[in-house]
Amino acid sequence: MGEVPLRIAVLVSSYAFLGGAIKYIDQAYDENIGSIRIAKLLAVLSGLLMGGVMVLDGGFSTAFFLAMLISLVVIKKIDNWSFLTGTLIGLVTFLIAGFIWGMDVMLLPLAVFLIAGAVDELADGFAHGRDLGRAMEYFLHYRPFIDFALVILIVVVPFDWIYLAPYFAFTFSYLLIGMLDEGQVTQSVRGILRKASQLRP
Repeated sequence: MGEVPLRIAVLVSSYAFLGGAIKYIDQAYDENIGSIRIAKLLAVLSGLLMGGVMVLDGGFSTAFFLAMLISLVVIKKIDNWSFLTGTLIGLVTFLIAGFIWGMDVMLLPLAVFLIAGAVDELADGFAHGRDLGRAMEYFLHYRPFIDFALVILIVVVPFDWIYLAPYFAFTFSYLLIGMLDEGQVTQSVRGILRKASQLRP
């Protein structure tokens, strides 16, 4: 495997983990779905991974994750111990590693992602508890404005189109965890175990 495919594979895996972990933590605290203990562990791992990815990948990841963290702070969405811990660990990891190996902060992408992320968070919060119709609720919960921002930045900056892969890995992982409640997870695990047992000789 060449250097570029390996780098993309690492980014896709990292983004997918972070998207799922963030949603799991959110649901564990806000909806009592999942384990708080696991959420705390995921917060620490996510903070370390996020800080590392920002330094290792540079411009795109730094803009994307810094904007996400800043927007969460500004609109006061960091409302539990795990999110606070993960945010602090991510920022500290980024600053320490960036001081040692250098950091690439691009102000235009950061500003665009910051605005789009804030709009997405506000739109998602607005959709909760309101009867806006199924299509509109899905649209707002999907958080589409970052998608629009990403396409604009790919064209304007430009970022490589390959960044669509890790970005959508993050998004789909986030949405997947959001669609699974405790019953669905349990049923899925049981289904996997049942199928695995059928493969035994």
